[in-house]
Amino acid sequence: MIIVSNTTPLSELAKVGQLNLLQKLFGKIIIPQEVYNEVTTGNHRAVSVVPTAQWIEVFTIQSPAQLLQLQIQFKLDLGEAATIILAEELKANRVLIDEKLGRKLDFY
Repeated sequence: MIIVSNTTPLSELAKVGQLNLLQKLFGKIIIPQEVYNEVTTGNHRAVSVVPTAQWIEVFTIQSPAQLLQLQIQFKLDLGEAATIILAEELKANRVLIDEKLGRKLDFY
């Protein structure tokens, strides 16, 4: 099963010490590089926890031109747009995303 995650599920679960719930539910989570950059920047628990989680894999999206288009067209943040693109590229089974508009878009 391919699961692609946005930043918020990772950062919020890390904040309450429950990031491992994602591993228990899905085994492995894939995130785009843009999400990794967001979740490992700043001063919060995910900054130190996510890089050490060996069950989180970081991928680079293959369609960077589509990234800007998606951001402009649907007013999505960088991480959300990258998550949707990567999920489409990998034909993901599930996408973990908090943005209401992002959940409504049907790209694949």
